[in-house]
Amino acid sequence: MKPKTKKIEAPVAERKYYKVLVDSKTGKALTRFWHACQKCEEAAEDYCKKFGAKYYYEDPKYFAGGVACVAFEAGAKVDEREWRRFMVIDDEQYWVPACEAVRETVEVPSREYQMKDSWDTMYLRDHIREVRGRGADGSEVSRLVMPKISFRTADGQKDACGRPVVASRKMRRAIIAEQKRLRLPVTTVQQIYGLLGARLPEGRLADQTPTFFVRSATYYIGCAYACGAEGLEEITPQIYKMNADLAEYEARQQGN
Repeated sequence: MKPKTKKIEAPVAERKYYKVLVDSKTGKALTRFWHACQKCEEAAEDYCKKFGAKYYYEDPKYFAGGVACVAFEAGAKVDEREWRRFMVIDDEQYWVPACEAVRETVEVPSREYQMKDSWDTMYLRDHIREVRGRGADGSEVSRLVMPKISFRTADGQKDACGRPVVASRKMRRAIIAEQKRLRLPVTTVQQIYGLLGARLPEGRLADQTPTFFVRSATYYIGCAYACGAEGLEEITPQIYKMNADLAEYEARQQGN
């Protein structure tokens, strides 16, 4: 059980609605995306169980997956050397690991170069990118850089003698929890826009999430933007809502 982030939808009149067969090229891509979303949510659930949390709040930056913060059983004693207060949601305190993640980039000689993680340092090898700049002689040069995340205590934790904590067991546990949180698999809104062939405007995207569900052998999709993926057939908002209601009713019947 977990609270869900609120998915903001555009007014019905502004959204576009489509259907597509499950067995079509686009339908199969949606199925793969759906399965990826399920795996992301399962990984988030497993993260909570591993660290003794009861609920989690989804990371709103992603379509599915990710953990923004966690909550523990009512009355549980939370060790504030491992967890720090983050925010209150529906009168319940949520927490994040009691450490800070400092992000920077480091130069690497090639995309195959191996940077070794340590207990307080993590390299994002899947995010190597090329940057261009000017050399000492003014000529244009390109470099490969990799994101690096260093971890340190939050709020200047100190030991019983007032000395800064360097590598206590509690701190290491907090860092492990944060590293695992940052490594959780996620799916993005951009991914589903891509497979739907959404025609996105230039500039900032609207804070609106595409929705989709399956009924019988058909996917039904709602999106803030016109879409042009193969096999999509535009439908009315009324047809979308009717099938959404029927799909919900049929799911309840199967659960009885």
